[in-house]
Amino acid sequence: MSGPAERSHYQVLGVSQTASLQEIRTAHRQLARVLHPDRLAEASVAERSLAERRMREVNAAWTVLSDPERRRAYDRTLQVQRVGQAASGSGSAAGGAARAPGASRASTGATAGAAAPGSRPWEFDAEYDRSADIDPDEEDLPTWHFWLLRRGPVVAALVLAIGIFVFTAYAATGDGGDDDVGPTTTGLVSPYCARVVEGRNAVPVDCRGPNNGRLIEQVDQPLDCPAGTKYVVIASEFHCVDGDAGQPG
Repeated sequence: MSGPAERSHYQVLGVSQTASLQEIRTAHRQLARVLHPDRLAEASVAERSLAERRMREVNAAWTVLSDPERRRAYDRTLQVQRVGQAASGSGSAAGGAARAPGASRASTGATAGAAAPGSRPWEFDAEYDRSADIDPDEEDLPTWHFWLLRRGPVVAALVLAIGIFVFTAYAATGDGGDDDVGPTTTGLVSPYCARVVEGRNAVPVDCRGPNNGRLIEQVDQPLDCPAGTKYVVIASEFHCVDGDAGQPG
C-alpha cells in the first residue's frame, strides 16, 4: 500500500491554487511568524522539530510560488498528477464494482462521508497533517496542536480584525456624555455657561440649563476679571462669568 500523498505547496501555505501573489506572501509571513523559534522557547523537543520541518516546507513553497515561471511549471506538474490520479481512481472503481456488484448504498455513503474534507475540519485537517508531517521516531502530539499550527494564523488574524472593529465602534460611540455638561478644556468662551458645584469650583454647562452665569473669558488671576464679573475655577483655571457665581446654581 502506498503512503499518504505529499501535500502541495498551496496546501502547505493554506491558500487556493488561484491565490494572488499578495495572498501567498501574506500566508507565508503569518506562518513564518507562528513557527519562529522565539515563539517555541518553552515547547517540547517534538514540537520544535515539527515546527522546524513545517518552516522548511513553508519556505520551499514560497520559493516556488513567488516566482511566476516556477509557479507555472509547478501548476503544470500538479495538473499532470491530477489527471493520473483520476485515471487510476476510475480503474479502481470499475474493478471494485465488478467484484462487488451488491455493495450497499449505505456502506458507500458512509465511506464517502468519512473521507469528505470539510465535514469535520478539526479531525480531517489534523489527520491529514499527521500523515504528511510525522516521522516514526517522533513523539505523538495532540490533535489540537496540529490544527493550531495549520489554522492558527487565520484565527489570529480574525481575532485581531474583530478587536479592531470593536475598539473602533466603541471609540465612535463613546464620545457622548451628559448633555448638560460641556467640555472642560482651556479657552472656554460663550455660548458655554458655568455652574458652581462647590465654593468657586464650577463646571461648564449648556446655557439653556441651570447655571450661574455666562463664561466671558479665561484669565491668569482672579483680579484680571473685568468689572461687573466674577471668577470661577474650572479644571484649575480661572474663568470670568457675568452672573452670580457665589452659590451653586
